[in-house]
Amino acid sequence: MFTFFYTFWHGKTPLWKSYWLIGELLNAVVILLIFNIEIFLFNNVNLLKELPTLNFTEFNFFSKFIFLVWTFFITVGIWRSAENYKGNIFWLILTLLILSYRLFTLRLIFFN
Repeated sequence: MFTFFYTFWHGKTPLWKSYWLIGELLNAVVILLIFNIEIFLFNNVNLLKELPTLNFTEFNFFSKFIFLVWTFFITVGIWRSAENYKGNIFWLILTLLILSYRLFTLRLIFFN
């Protein structure tokens, strides 16, 4: 497991695997895990009123911090995979634009 995250962090994982499996699928699992921790551990039932959307501004500071670290980790890993990508430049540019947007919207969690 450690080698998997090590190769991901250093961009040695193929771009499709970095983006789709880690950046989207595993990211969704981690977000749902953080959301459930927020509800059951911190008893933040206000989040249930916002469903089906996830309102990250209502998160506890600990949950926001974990989400920030996780987002930073996957963004760096995918970015490095994109730098090592040897395929069509369209996918490279699209990936970098999506990652930039992800970082741009991250500010809404803390400053909204």
